[in-house]
Amino acid sequence: MHAQPHTAPSLPVSGLVVHKTYTIRRSTMLMGLGWLALMTACSGTAGWYILSKDDLAARMIARETTRQYAYEDRIAALRADVDRYASRALLDQDGVESRVDELATRQAELESRQSLVTAMTDALQSNGVLPANRLPLRPRVAKPEEAIRASGVTSFAPIMPSKPTPAPETPALRGAEANAQNGWQSGEVAPPEPPAKRVEASLEKLDKAMARTSDAQLDALKEMDQKVAEAQKKLRSALAETGLDTDRMAAPAIVDGGVGGPLVPVKLDPSAGPFEATLTTLQPRLTSLIRLRGLAEQMPLGRPMTGDHDFTSNFGYRTDPFTRGLAMHTGVDFRAAPGSPILATAPGKVVAAEYNGGYGNMVEVEHANGLSTRYAHMSAISVSVGQMVKAGTVVGKVGTTGRSTGPHLHYETRINEEPVDPTRFLNAGSKLANIL
Repeated sequence: MHAQPHTAPSLPVSGLVVHKTYTIRRSTMLMGLGWLALMTACSGTAGWYILSKDDLAARMIARETTRQYAYEDRIAALRADVDRYASRALLDQDGVESRVDELATRQAELESRQSLVTAMTDALQSNGVLPANRLPLRPRVAKPEEAIRASGVTSFAPIMPSKPTPAPETPALRGAEANAQNGWQSGEVAPPEPPAKRVEASLEKLDKAMARTSDAQLDALKEMDQKVAEAQKKLRSALAETGLDTDRMAAPAIVDGGVGGPLVPVKLDPSAGPFEATLTTLQPRLTSLIRLRGLAEQMPLGRPMTGDHDFTSNFGYRTDPFTRGLAMHTGVDFRAAPGSPILATAPGKVVAAEYNGGYGNMVEVEHANGLSTRYAHMSAISVSVGQMVKAGTVVGKVGTTGRSTGPHLHYETRINEEPVDPTRFLNAGSKLANIL
């Protein structure tokens, strides 16, 4: 009989724990540790980033804020510069306008002075004190309503209403620093001059031109004053030889055709400047000169015959050619060929033109201020009673009519019908030949 194996009693399966054993390789363990370290590092980095994120953002915001403030400060500075330049431009504009107004005022004053100088020059030329010449042209001055230009650029430009934007910072050109240190070189284009400086230069040039014109006008007046004083002195000296009191004589009014108007005297303040002072001195001298010249033109200062003729008998006491006794000769005798023309020595009116005893054929001309002249012994009479004659008008021809020993001219000068020496008037006329 087989022996039957001995078996242990079976245990219940439920409620048993089965233990399994696993073997981990070293490489696997190292990889796991490495992964764990990597994850730990990532977690630490993420935690650090999260913790420092607010500080980084704050610094970035602060930096951007600083940049914004700097940019705004720059914009404010640029605006201040623009406002300053705009104010300067307005001031320059006001300065230019005031300069132009001042120059326009000076131009008007120069034109007024030029009209006075022209009037004085015309008066002196018409009276023979100055030679007839052409006056210089007046310089043109800008009008106050037009802008002063310099090389086609206006002196000022309006400021644009839009806000200015800052210009980008452009890098300097290559070699600019070297050129700045070495200065301008030949062949380089010189920088253009600013318009304001060109306008200032133009105004300065115009100012100097006005000053030269003002000086020229003053010099012209001084020259006129000197010439008028010389002519006045010469006239007084010459007229004094006639023995007449020129201060008590009335100068005849000389009226030109086609002129007239109300009398508006020129009022000047001598303290205003040298021009006004000189003109104030010149005016009465010129008035006196014109009066003296008018008197001289009405006096018998001319010669009764052309050419040089000898005196055959002077004024005063002489031996009578017929009686050989002492007699009064009331005129002067000129030796001349028969038929020679006899000229009126001053303007006047013929009051006698006839045969008059010892005078023979005689013409008497009445002049201003009680003066009269007689022309005797003529062979022919060329005028009639009542006729107005001028100085140089032919009144007759030389003859030997009347109480005469031969062909000659008997010439008399009378003041209020009283005979005076004609040579006093003839000598005065010779001295004034260049003025009259």
